[in-house]
Amino acid sequence: MESDTPVGANGVGNEGEWWKTMLPPEMRRKPSVLPKEKKSFDKSDARNLILSYEKRHRQAFDELEKRQGGDNLKFVVVSPGSGFGNRQMVIVAAFLYALLSQRVLLVDWLSHETQALGDVHDLYESPSGLKLSYSQARRLWPEWGGWGNASMLVFDNTHYYTTEWSVEELACRNFTEEHSEDSLVYLITDQYVASFMSINPFYETIVAQLGDGGSLFKNLFSILLRPVKPIRKIVEDFVDKNFYGYYVIGMQVRYGVGQFYLKEDQDEFWRCALSMGRQLPISTQKKLRYFIASDSQQIIHEAKRALGNKLIYYETVRGNDAAGQDAWYGAAVDNFLLSECDDIIVTSTSTFGYVAAARKDIAPMTMSGMFRRCVRPLSSQPQNTAHAAIRRTTCFENAETLRPEEDMLCANLGSNHACNSPTALKMAEQFQNRPLAWEINFNMHHNGEPAMPSDVVKKLDEISRAGGIDAWSYSFEDHMREGIQMMRITDISMAREQFRCASAIAYIDGSPHLRIEAYKALARAYLSEDSQSDLDLSGAMHMFWRILKHSKDAAISLNLAQLLQAYNGVPKVNIIATLFRQSLHLLSEEEEIKIDMAALGYFKLEKLLEISRRDIDTKAISQEFPKIKAALEDAGYTKDSFDIEGTRIFL
Repeated sequence: MESDTPVGANGVGNEGEWWKTMLPPEMRRKPSVLPKEKKSFDKSDARNLILSYEKRHRQAFDELEKRQGGDNLKFVVVSPGSGFGNRQMVIVAAFLYALLSQRVLLVDWLSHETQALGDVHDLYESPSGLKLSYSQARRLWPEWGGWGNASMLVFDNTHYYTTEWSVEELACRNFTEEHSEDSLVYLITDQYVASFMSINPFYETIVAQLGDGGSLFKNLFSILLRPVKPIRKIVEDFVDKNFYGYYVIGMQVRYGVGQFYLKEDQDEFWRCALSMGRQLPISTQKKLRYFIASDSQQIIHEAKRALGNKLIYYETVRGNDAAGQDAWYGAAVDNFLLSECDDIIVTSTSTFGYVAAARKDIAPMTMSGMFRRCVRPLSSQPQNTAHAAIRRTTCFENAETLRPEEDMLCANLGSNHACNSPTALKMAEQFQNRPLAWEINFNMHHNGEPAMPSDVVKKLDEISRAGGIDAWSYSFEDHMREGIQMMRITDISMAREQFRCASAIAYIDGSPHLRIEAYKALARAYLSEDSQSDLDLSGAMHMFWRILKHSKDAAISLNLAQLLQAYNGVPKVNIIATLFRQSLHLLSEEEEIKIDMAALGYFKLEKLLEISRRDIDTKAISQEFPKIKAALEDAGYTKDSFDIEGTRIFL
């Protein structure tokens, strides 16, 4: 099947762009004027910056309370989104922006619709007594005219390749000059955008002093926030009773992201923890304990089975926002207990673990259940999954500006930069971040299987609990036949359900032929839609990755490269370019080149490299694919005459 329908039609590709209509067009293209030379700062300057901020913050609230003055009030209001870890990251990054822009930080805690707590001060307080609540500030002087004099600073990481202005401002501009007439700047993001500010030529040296050798998050968090007293008391008592006199390895196992649904994946986590323990001196092993923080009681039970009486945990309600205030308080206790551990293992892609490690200033072991690898990243700093967006800024200088220790590329276990790769070791040497050679990085799965969509993982779990495929009610053929029938009548939801079951059975069976058949069918269903089901680009990509593990297929490589470009996730230029190249090499090996596929792959690769400013790679394409180039010339195809817009899927 070949479809010329652009993926993302019907609004799917535009999700998350609501704020664009509120921005003046010039904000996206305005060039930055850089300083002639970077200023020099020392630790005393960093201390003075903090002291002047505290004075400015108190004066601002004094004016609000007295309802007088107000002409010089300048605030940055952060809307930190959802999730315990994301909120900490965003608030700390906004605090850095407030320090550098000479504004006062306010936290709009209720900005997310699913929120059990009503205010930032329900969970946190300032060690120096600063008031941080946006809603409380509004109540002090609701008539103040400045509340309506606002601008927006949005970093939507899912669309950073098409919206350059926010990255440009954070990474390249003078904050005190930007929005100088605005009383409020709304910072809306879910990323640790401090990584952009740390390379800003106006502030790079002062941020380095605030970070004091790499501990920026830890330092800023300790100045701004601490848990409220009841939470601190629980943490202190638990540490005194259970941590004192022991070496404690903390484990953060997040069930909710779909990485540890299967018992086999959970077992890999315990293997990682036990391997870490065995590296310790014998004397330390005798006083070893494992602390676990998880959003699932089931995970706690499995950890008990695996680790026995060495396991300790805090008894609490476990779950997400739906579990209410008790779950948030329990999560806070778990999170701050993780920071009290001597070493930490976290779930890949879960910011809950990243912030706990960052407050301790530990580069945590990072475990992926789906990829079954346990590796240690280059830095303790929280991850900004879109740090590479700085390539699009006018102040981008060279590859060093990418700072892999900021981006934590190697924490993304699905990327080419896993921490147990030569690339990561080379980066660690280059940036002198921390030596990795002394420590083993555990590769938990020899063939590096890519992830399954979580809904397929659930089917695997269901079949396993039912007693395996022999005890399952329906056969592979039954599910495939029913799924094909549902596709014919355009019942996409039911078709996906049947193909998920078939994919799970094929995965357990192990037959490459059955896997490819089921995975292609499920990918086709994910790329279809009806009134009940939207396009699922992520699900389709996962299945295409799986197919490539079993079969070299030019069409599948081409499909996957295009979907990665269209998907509302973080574009990975290296991976996308590699997939385009793979498809072109496979097409070159065929006796008769499929000209439309070759043209699409060739010209899309060329455009990708051009917009990524990879001039040398762009010029080398014709030399790398001479057979493709000649075939395109014979067919009269050029990049100007061949339409490469949208996404064309070949199945």
